[in-house]
Amino acid sequence: MNEQTTALTPRDYQLALFERALRSNSIVMLETGAGKTLVAVLLIEWFAQRAQGRTVRVFLSNTVALVRQQARVIAANTEQRVLEYVGAMGVDDWDAAAWARTWQRADVLVMTPQVLLNALRGGRAQLANIDLLVFDEAHHARGSHPYALLMREFYDHADPTSRPHIFGMTASPLAARQSAEAAVGQLQASLDASVCTMDLTAGAQASPTAMCCEYVLPPAYAATPLTAALAADCAGARVVERGLRTVPTVLALLGPMAADLMWHYYVQQWRRAAAIRPPPGSAPGAAEEALQDIVWLKRALEIDRTHGGELLDPAPDTLPGADTDAMHPVLPLRALGPRCRPWAELRARLSPQVNRLIGILLQWRERPSELRAIVFVARRITAVLLTLVVSLVAELDFVRADVLLGAAQKQSGTIDRPIRGGSVRTASQLTLADFADGRLNVVFATQVAEEGVDIQPCNLVIRFDMPRTATSLIQSRGRARMADSQFIVMVPRVDASAESQPEVPDSLINRDESAESQPTVPEDLLERDADGRVLDADMLPEHRGSYTDYLKLVHLEECLRDWCRAESAAAGDTGPVIVAGSRAHHEYGRLHYRLRVDNDDADADTLDEAWLEHGDRQGRIYTVTATQARITYMSAVPILHTYVQHLPQDALCRLQPIFDFEQEPKPGHGVLFRCCVTLPSNAGVRRVAGPLMPNKKLAKQAAAYRTAKKLHQLGAIDDNLAPVVVSDEPAPEEAAAEDVAFDDSAPRPRRKPKGARSSTESYEIAVPQCFVPSEAAKEAEEDGEADEAQVAPRTWHLYLLSLKHPSTDAPSRIIFASARQLPADIAVPLYINQFDPQIQPRDSSTTALQPEYLGAQTLDAAQLDTLAQFSSKLFARIMHMMLSWNPREIGSLLAPARADGSGIDFEFAHTCFADRNIVYREGKTDYSDLVGTLVMDALDHGHIKIVKEVCTSLDIYSDLRTYHAEMMGVDLANVPAAPPPAEAAGQQVQKKRKGSKSKQTVKTMANWTDIKRLNRLRPTRQVAAGVPLLRVQTISPTFNYLNLAPQHADAPEPPSEPKFGYPDGLYTSPFFCAREPLQPDAIANLSLLPAFFTRLGQLLLAHEVQSKLALPAQLHSVREAITSSSANTDLSYERLETLGDSVLKYIATVMLFVAYPDAHEGILTSRRGRIICNANLFTLSTRLKLPPHIISLVFAKRDVRLPGAGWSRMPFIPAKWICISPFFKTSMPAEGAETDAEPAGALDQDPKSEESKQRSSVEPIPLSTTRILSEKTVADVIESLLGASVRDAGIDGALAAARALGVVDSAWTSWAAFARVWRSAVATRKRKMAQLSTMRSEAIAGAGQADDSADANDLLQEMQLDQADVLFNLDAEAAAPAPGPELFFQVSQHVTGTALSDAAARQIEATLGYTFSDRAVLVEALTHCSSLDVTSSSYQRLEFLGDALLDFFLTQRYYNHEPALSPHRITLVKHIAASNDLFAIILVCHGLQRHIRHSSPIIRDVIRDYELRLSHARRLWKERQSHPDMGNDDDDGPEPVERPSKSRKLGAGAKDHCTDLYADLPPEAWNAVRAPKVLGDVLESLVGAVFVDSGMDHEAVRGVYERVLSPFLDRFVDSGKLSLHPVIQTLLVCQGWGCDMISWESGTDPNPLEFTNRYISHVTAHGQRISTATGVSPRDAKHNASEALLTMIGASAPNALDGDLSAVHDLAADQETTMANQETKLDKLLKPVCTCAERRRVEGEQRAAAEEEKRRLEEEAQLREEEALLQAVASDADAVETDSVMDCDTVVASKVPSAKDSAMDEDIEEGEVV
Repeated sequence: MNEQTTALTPRDYQLALFERALRSNSIVMLETGAGKTLVAVLLIEWFAQRAQGRTVRVFLSNTVALVRQQARVIAANTEQRVLEYVGAMGVDDWDAAAWARTWQRADVLVMTPQVLLNALRGGRAQLANIDLLVFDEAHHARGSHPYALLMREFYDHADPTSRPHIFGMTASPLAARQSAEAAVGQLQASLDASVCTMDLTAGAQASPTAMCCEYVLPPAYAATPLTAALAADCAGARVVERGLRTVPTVLALLGPMAADLMWHYYVQQWRRAAAIRPPPGSAPGAAEEALQDIVWLKRALEIDRTHGGELLDPAPDTLPGADTDAMHPVLPLRALGPRCRPWAELRARLSPQVNRLIGILLQWRERPSELRAIVFVARRITAVLLTLVVSLVAELDFVRADVLLGAAQKQSGTIDRPIRGGSVRTASQLTLADFADGRLNVVFATQVAEEGVDIQPCNLVIRFDMPRTATSLIQSRGRARMADSQFIVMVPRVDASAESQPEVPDSLINRDESAESQPTVPEDLLERDADGRVLDADMLPEHRGSYTDYLKLVHLEECLRDWCRAESAAAGDTGPVIVAGSRAHHEYGRLHYRLRVDNDDADADTLDEAWLEHGDRQGRIYTVTATQARITYMSAVPILHTYVQHLPQDALCRLQPIFDFEQEPKPGHGVLFRCCVTLPSNAGVRRVAGPLMPNKKLAKQAAAYRTAKKLHQLGAIDDNLAPVVVSDEPAPEEAAAEDVAFDDSAPRPRRKPKGARSSTESYEIAVPQCFVPSEAAKEAEEDGEADEAQVAPRTWHLYLLSLKHPSTDAPSRIIFASARQLPADIAVPLYINQFDPQIQPRDSSTTALQPEYLGAQTLDAAQLDTLAQFSSKLFARIMHMMLSWNPREIGSLLAPARADGSGIDFEFAHTCFADRNIVYREGKTDYSDLVGTLVMDALDHGHIKIVKEVCTSLDIYSDLRTYHAEMMGVDLANVPAAPPPAEAAGQQVQKKRKGSKSKQTVKTMANWTDIKRLNRLRPTRQVAAGVPLLRVQTISPTFNYLNLAPQHADAPEPPSEPKFGYPDGLYTSPFFCAREPLQPDAIANLSLLPAFFTRLGQLLLAHEVQSKLALPAQLHSVREAITSSSANTDLSYERLETLGDSVLKYIATVMLFVAYPDAHEGILTSRRGRIICNANLFTLSTRLKLPPHIISLVFAKRDVRLPGAGWSRMPFIPAKWICISPFFKTSMPAEGAETDAEPAGALDQDPKSEESKQRSSVEPIPLSTTRILSEKTVADVIESLLGASVRDAGIDGALAAARALGVVDSAWTSWAAFARVWRSAVATRKRKMAQLSTMRSEAIAGAGQADDSADANDLLQEMQLDQADVLFNLDAEAAAPAPGPELFFQVSQHVTGTALSDAAARQIEATLGYTFSDRAVLVEALTHCSSLDVTSSSYQRLEFLGDALLDFFLTQRYYNHEPALSPHRITLVKHIAASNDLFAIILVCHGLQRHIRHSSPIIRDVIRDYELRLSHARRLWKERQSHPDMGNDDDDGPEPVERPSKSRKLGAGAKDHCTDLYADLPPEAWNAVRAPKVLGDVLESLVGAVFVDSGMDHEAVRGVYERVLSPFLDRFVDSGKLSLHPVIQTLLVCQGWGCDMISWESGTDPNPLEFTNRYISHVTAHGQRISTATGVSPRDAKHNASEALLTMIGASAPNALDGDLSAVHDLAADQETTMANQETKLDKLLKPVCTCAERRRVEGEQRAAAEEEKRRLEEEAQLREEEALLQAVASDADAVETDSVMDCDTVVASKVPSAKDSAMDEDIEEGEVV
């Protein structure tokens, strides 16, 4: 048991009933409050402990309140997991998997019966998974109640061995007009259970004291003045008409005052309902009716204020029922206190029955704290009005009352709202809670409080209206649970002298209260006849019930108990449990039949079911095999409505199925009815006729059954009988059922969708296959692995490169070798000419470097090593970067070319860089020959420098710092000394290197060599004295030729010349440099190599993508398509992605249109969304392995290598590889007398330590093989490749690319294939229709011989249901019925569309410039979904197709625009050019709107209104052009912009056709006149119709586009004003200001009297509203709110096509601000609310701090690495003799098993980190 709640202890009678219920299905019949629920709890616990498999217990309750209540009881008294489910939780949308998860995590499910019924009908739940089924208030199991349907549709048809155990609970099974035997028998038959009860009269259950209270009947009241005024002025309003039907009952029952209260309540609720009224529907006259309703409401409010003010508070918002923000108001009805009147003043205007009720309540005035009363009424309005009356009686100030109402079955009017604010369900829960806590002491309730609601503190129950059934009497009596409770029934006094008056205490009956003693009724309220005599009113128009009726109900209850005892005794039961009707229960089948056919007490639903089972041979249950979902006669109608609601529809029509009936007399059966179901024109089935039935209800259900069956056969509804949105696709991840609970509304965390920009992943960087050794070479090397020092000979492909920089006179030739042959005729474009100083302005063209193929050559290991050394040394001179290599993995080499360019010059490769001796020569004093030559400077890490001057007055011991300062004209005496590091305010003191000195303290080059760790190369003072220094300049060539440099950003900047300090890098000595064999021109030419290799790699990656996918796009277009903007190169895929997006939409649309000919637009749109979404594109891209080929890395010098995977960069260049000195020393003795440098021994302490040994080997820095890419970038590549294909190869090439990329199936080989499949589908449909017509004729002929046309109809209907035909999309001839009985009879009363005449068709064809071969397609293109003409379907499919076509044409148009538009600007312009408003103008100007076929008066009205508004705008513009001085020019914005003519005129040849169509059309008319969506849709559908009719001919559609759309675009879009959309401009303005938190809030206009603008929108910044406007639609309101903000801040709109978008930020200063404080109005709006700047500042500081910390850590790591490397070099050098210098031509190789490992360790002697 639950530890938190005290467990209930079962009594003996409950245990006895429990034991009886275990034996068989049982229905426990006990008084309300007798503990039936505890018996169910015992059963639940018993079944849970013995559950086998995955079964659950299901507890069904009628209402949501009962579900919550019973779930709490079960959870408190069991250890089971209890979950509760109601329809509001969205459980009807769950699939079978969600229900299965519910089964797994719950033991008991408490739910409403409709939830379980829907789940079983849809096959989402199975009855076999339920072991116990509990029915609360089981007496409802009759007729069409979900209880009865559950048993009838599923339990009766289930396998007896898998049926659940049934347990029901009821207070009484009795219903109106039924005997005890019939009621019990029917309930037992319905639930397949026996009724059990116990005799509790011995005191086990305390009962309240029952009494009757009489009242006299009221007189016949006349209508009140308020009623008369409303009837005279507002009689046509629905609310008033409904009130006029209700007011006679209210007058007679409650009196004139209540009638006036009713009117006031109605009017105020009418006012509130108008504030949330939806847009007018598509019913005839809906718009006029809505407008008239507003007019009537205004009148009603005025009449109410005039006639109802004397009784009511004039402030309507203080009335009960006013919608307030407080969801739990205390004492909500005492707000009328100041208006309360004494009872004596109100008594005459209240009915006797109400006065009697007030008298009963006044008896509790002396003890108000004890009062807990429930007053039961029959009508909802009675409860509301009694609550209002009680609140107005001053003597009842102790009464705190409210209403308890149930949710109405139908939203019939304004009284369905509760007294409290909020929903009925919420108000009821709050009312019950207040009543239990004592905040309320009187509740006026309808029958909702009779059943199951646990109201423990109630001590007084009053039946204001007589209960109609014994069950109602028993249940309402059981609400009085407290001791000494009272149950009062109010009955009218019909005959005061009758002896059969009930015995009630005199204190509750006023015997003297006769007709004469009743309060006097004013004469003006009495109803008179024509002669002026007062009419008698002995009885009410509606029978109130009498004391005799009450006695009958009590007697019926006693008869039921007596009959149960008799039946139990007859059955021989001797136990305490009384089992009623057990004999009938054992004969369940026979009783079931008898009750449904022969019993006179059976209701209409039971008789209908009997007729179906025995009179209709075709009536049956349709079961879906896959899911066991079932279509029945009862479920078919809801299935149809759900299906139609999910069909695509616009705001101008509300689609719904239409049911038409015809009568047919039949001998022996009387008049029978047949129903024909007509679905909208975009449905899968258009019309289905049902069989003959005895009444309209059954006929409707049967026709709906056949229609639903047909929809499932066609796939329009799925196997769970839900409308198909996207079939055959993986459904999105459902909201897990295990996370759904009744009160659990917390949002679940959502995973980032695939393909999102914020989703990133690491991907490999592809290496072009040309630089990967062939498989044969790898196998040869694997075979030779025994000799690790050898590398197998490999074949290399040689290419001769001729490189020439614009600054040089002659080119340099070099050979480039690749592991595999490059593609033929590959040319590498580089932006070389931009650096030609002779061309001004600079040349932005590219120069194509095309390698010349020399053939293949095999290189052995020695040759490979020689060329690898040459390549590394060459890169060391060009890029100042030493490369290491893996000889088995490298795929590219550089080699010197012979003089004739025929091959490799191996001798030059070996000797070119062999001489590395220093330029110093013993005895040489003149070094002027070095001026103008190149040297490699060891003092500057091996940089190549040109000697500019020989400084003969200097040597390495001269004061170089002072000399250079004098040369620069700086007086060091005036230079302030540098502050010590500790005094640098605000700067972090960085760690110094060991043994280093500041530049400010170093004066001589000898000292500088100590700091640079090159003192081993320094000669002695005697040798160095007099040897001059060399002034040098670093050669820093440009390397980035991949794009245009705006200001030569990559050009080297001259070294900063220090004003004080040592001039590092500007001077060197012959002791520390070696002569460089290369010339300056050669280095300039060879500087093209890094960019060449980078661009070559990009081209090879593009070639691999192109060849692997067989793309029709050119190579450079493919390179553009795979290059992201992050690469910062000359191209990026963004423009191609914009073009490819429209191509993808176009191709996917055509494919879906053809592949799914029966799917409506909603399904097609969903499927297309699955295809073109980034998640799918990302999947396709990764499946094709495209991410490694995406070019995304920025060209950076540190990342440059030779192509291929075998090359790595060394961390530094050793000094021995820069120059070789004879003065090299293996050890460094202290030279304190010769130098003031710090001793180097500080670095060499313990040089042979373990740490130094571990660090003695230098690892190369490998090239990064991975990079981070956004998943959206990966997805965008698919679209950009499509864009490249359509640009280079047209739409045919785009289809081939889509097929290669997997966007479309491989079967779609050409556009002709689409046309072929479409024609085949149409022909198949017509052939099936012809076959159906033949079968129809044969069936009718056969039936005619039997003279039974009705049977022929039924037979044919079944034949149709078994065919895969579709009764639409056919022309009139194909759909024409054959002679014979009319099955698909016309419904002309609904169809208002007319057939398209030949003249109209010709006019349309002339406008389009295209002649249709099948005009049925044209008819379809003009048919709105509201049309009920079954000969054609809706235009929605064609509009779906035309939308994609026009989107492609417009995107292509602005992609090719000159000058080229950015992707963002293309989107902006296309947003305007493809807008519905623009299309509508074109359609109306051509007059095509007159041919739209529809059945909606709303569409007719909105089109007519649009025509008038457009005509008015044209007339005003014409007048303004004729009189320029009229009006304000500012209203129309700037004049049209004249742009330079394009090189290619779009729309040529169509100018004459459209010359006068657009006369007097104002600029940007699409912004001035808003159009209904139907107009733009029809233009798109006409384009789609041309495409279909022409056999998917792209050029035919282009002809229509050039003829109809292009002239308009040329005239008004491309050459005129094109303002930004206000919403877009608002975003740009606010984001430019610095605020990113801009959003829009939409809602309904709170002013109900404003008819035209029904919606309101607010522009908000950080949740604060800064602008507000209204509109006729949410979209229009958003537009107007944005426009209002722009007007408020004075923003000007730049031209979207070629205007300066940054101009949106240029706002004028507010005139109210001072000159010193130049604030704009936008500043005044956003500064008080916007925190974006502060957020960005904080984020910037955090990023800066993080970057500084990262930099500090990197510097510390670099210092540690440098020291470790220097220690390693020094320790290795100590072990080497000075005269044993190894061959310095050996260049380090990577860590591979070869002899180079030892060479590397021996060759590294000294060096400095690069």
